Amino acid sequence: MNIKRAWKKLLMEQCRRPGGILGEYIGRRMNRSHYALTTWGLSQVDVAPDQDILDIGCGGGRTLARLAELAPRGRICGIDASPKSVALSRRHNAKAVASGHMEVRQASVSALPYRGATFHLATAVETHYFWPDLAADLIEVRRVLRPGGRFLLLAEVYDTPRFDARNRKWLELVPMTYLTPVRFRELFEAAGFVDVAVHEEPDQGWLCCLGRKPDAA
Repeated sequence: MNIKRAWKKLLMEQCRRPGGILGEYIGRRMNRSHYALTTWGLSQVDVAPDQDILDIGCGGGRTLARLAELAPRGRICGIDASPKSVALSRRHNAKAVASGHMEVRQASVSALPYRGATFHLATAVETHYFWPDLAADLIEVRRVLRPGGRFLLLAEVYDTPRFDARNRKWLELVPMTYLTPVRFRELFEAAGFVDVAVHEEPDQGWLCCLGRKPDAA
């Protein structure tokens, strides 16, 4: 393995679970690199000022900050499996955390530390690739949503012919979940979400999957 490839592989492994000095760099880099994708994704969903929102895999914390701006009277929560990411998110959002508007916790998507029917909205930006059990974890996300609550998942590495060559370069470096738009829809529906919508941004190669927890669930 040449030096350039080894460096890319190390960076991808850090994306899975940032740690140490390199994890600090990765967290800051994700804050920048995910911004445009997140802007596009959030345009697909209406956020009310008083909504309670969970960001799963909050990374460097920039998405949390944006959610806090959209819901200034709501409760904004973030979870990440990486202690480094938790620390970065808390630092990035120090004022919101200190005021009680936001909390950031270390936790796994497989065992979210919240009661059922807690959130109006959950988001996951470029994190599902490394979830332990995507099918079961989607059910866990659905559990913590209120009836009628929505889950927004965003990805730029997914199985699409136009960007397959680009995306497979990343797959060669680290194991990642790699799904077609049809498969995203199937998994959301199997987890109990309704009104599932899959949107693609064809020029950038971005995907947004949005599902709603049934009103009576």
